[in-house]
Amino acid sequence: MKWFDKITGSTRAREREFEKMYNLYARKIYGFAIRLTGGDAYLSEEILQTTFMRLWEHWDELRDKETALTYLFSIAKNTFLNYCEHETVHHIYEEYVLRHGDEASEESEQKQDAESLENYLKEIVECMPPVRRKVFVMSRYEHKSNREIAQALQISEKTVEVHITLALRELRNRLND
Repeated sequence: MKWFDKITGSTRAREREFEKMYNLYARKIYGFAIRLTGGDAYLSEEILQTTFMRLWEHWDELRDKETALTYLFSIAKNTFLNYCEHETVHHIYEEYVLRHGDEASEESEQKQDAESLENYLKEIVECMPPVRRKVFVMSRYEHKSNREIAQALQISEKTVEVHITLALRELRNRLND
């Protein structure tokens, strides 16, 4: 019977065992992280917390207490390497933006603005009464004439005009808010 078999029965026992391991190994992992990060205390704290979070998440996979320290060092090292990889990608992206930023960011901002406006317009249209929404969609998105809309919905052309007028007024009012 392995040491963790004794404690898997109760959550409280698992928590106590985890706390013991934290108290036993936290300083060693923190010191290791300090060396990896070149003395960055904040990043070392993050690595320490992430390491023990992962230990908790993978508690049942831990074979025995003796391999725990090796497992913790491995998690800490991989956490640091993932951080470095993320920072490298971030740095490459920043360099790209510095070189191509003005034109790329303007196009990107314009595209985002257009998409945001389009989504907002869709939200407004979705909130309209059903017939008004249908008339507006047929008129503006399907490019149907008032006569075609009237025939399709079996309403008068005057009613179609009223619905389009009310829809446009609602859009204008909501956009001006």
